[in-house]
Parts: sequence; C-alpha cells; structure tokens
Amino acid sequence: MAAASSDGTPTLRAPVQFGPNPFQLKKMPLFEQNFVPTYLIRVYAPNSAGQTTGSYVIPPASNHGNVDLMQDLFTLPEQKAATRLNEHFRWGEDHEKWCNLTSWTTSLLSALQYGLYRHRGSRYIEPDLSKISLLILDTRGLPAGTFIKDLEVMEAFGAYSDPKVQANLKDFVKLRKGNSGYYFGEYLTQGDVGIKGRCVVTNMQRLIEAGLFELIPKLSDKSKWTMWPKRVLELRKPFDTLQDARTTIHAEVRDAIAIAVACFGGRWVFPVGTMLLALEPRKKEDPVIVNAFAAMFSGKYKSLLSTFFNH
Repeated sequence: MAAASSDGTPTLRAPVQFGPNPFQLKKMPLFEQNFVPTYLIRVYAPNSAGQTTGSYVIPPASNHGNVDLMQDLFTLPEQKAATRLNEHFRWGEDHEKWCNLTSWTTSLLSALQYGLYRHRGSRYIEPDLSKISLLILDTRGLPAGTFIKDLEVMEAFGAYSDPKVQANLKDFVKLRKGNSGYYFGEYLTQGDVGIKGRCVVTNMQRLIEAGLFELIPKLSDKSKWTMWPKRVLELRKPFDTLQDARTTIHAEVRDAIAIAVACFGGRWVFPVGTMLLALEPRKKEDPVIVNAFAAMFSGKYKSLLSTFFNH
C-alpha cells in the first residue's frame, strides 16, 4: 500500500512522465510540442479504481508497491505496453488490479453523461448522485510529459498488439479513428499526480440542483442514463450541421453562469460557464454571449469566447 502521512494523506510517489524515444516522438506531434488542453475533466465515485481527490490522483498500481507496475509505458516491451493500454481502454476485467493509468477527458458532455451512467448503467452503479464527483483540472504548470493524448499513445503501440487477441489495441485504434464518432478527447496520466490547488470538484447532484437539466434538458432523460458512448453520439447530432446553431437567449447565459457560480465558483466561473454553453450548438461570436460575458468579466476574456463557440 502507498505510505501515508500522520494525517492519513497518502505520500505521493515520484511523478512518472511519459518518455517516448526520438523515433516514437516524431509520430507524436502534440506530445512533442507539449500541447495539452488547458482544462481536463475526470468523473469518479467511491468505487472507482485507485484514488481521486481534489489533491491527488493515485492509480491502483501505486497500492501494490510493485515497481514493474509503475514503470513508464515507454520503457516496457512494446507488446506488453500495448496489452496494458488495451486493457485500460476496454476496461479489462482484471486491469484495475494493476493499472498505472488514469483517464481524463476534454469533453464536458462525455463527462456528464458518464456521471449519469455511473448512477444507472455502469457495472459500478453508485445509487447516490452526490457521491459521483466531477473534477476539472487546470493543467497549466504541470511538468511536460504528464499528459498524453490517447490516439498518439495508441498509435505508438498499436502495431505491437497481440495478434492472438481479436479485440486488441490495433482494433481499438480503428474504432477511435473511424467514422463512427467514438472519440471523446481522452488524455492519460500515469502514476501518482499531485493536483492540489489546480482543480475544482463538484458532484452530479449539486449540478442537477443548480439547474443542469434546465439548461440541457436532454440530459434529464433517465431512460438514457443506462447508456454512455452511444448516448454521447446522440447528443452530438445537433452539431453535425451549421443549420442547428441558433442564437442564444439571455436566460441560457444566466443559467450557465448560475451553475458555474454555484458548483465551481471563483476563477472557474468563466471557463465552466463557457463549457456549459458549448454543450449546445452556438453561432460563432454569438452577440448575446459575447455581450453578457463582456459585462460580467474583464475585457481580456472576450477574445477567448470564439474558441468555445465556433459553430
């Protein structure tokens, strides 16, 4: 088990950054440039593998004390690394006993639907929505190599997939890159990651009480809470054509800001408010949104809005 301080807080192990060799790095342009989205999201519950809090993320491997389990993927034999990645992405039956990886997403929509899925449809059902947490992490300032995009690391090892396994990593790469739309902006970390002071945490019940379903009514359909990826694809359909983008009404901006204030607060209100509004197709530089945010926030934020609403 991981060591703990006198107050019971785990003593984090030394960070394990991803370290591809120069040949691999040439095929990983985002990692090579240390491009990481400013905000990444993680949903977890008491029965989630490993430990996640507002101070740290510890994967299951850290609790075993087995050095082999805590190695950088890129130091492992290629087929072994491919197998570990495949088991992680496919939620292999036993992978959580030794997994050294933690998943994050850039998609608030995917994260919210996953939270509802954990309540009704997952094999790890959590009956209490207040115990299903949603954490948003500001990645700025964390060491280079902490995060890696799922597609880049999968393509680095996909060719080494076990040919005897039909549903192997190479096959999973095809699923993520295909036309089916099964891509959700996933990033990975490995080993223990300290995140104290860099994140904010709320829970699904609090989001709902603050007005999430009034802002995004489609999420309230309980018959769809037993679904996750397929439901996300359904919810994305309005983004397929520009014709579905409409002018925002003032009440939507008000509701998004109210949720952001109630559930996140402080410096998180602006980014979370924009994320919430971006859950529906919006016109580029929608004047209702731009003017409302310009009135509420300092001018330096105004130019950032177009990065959220470009439909």
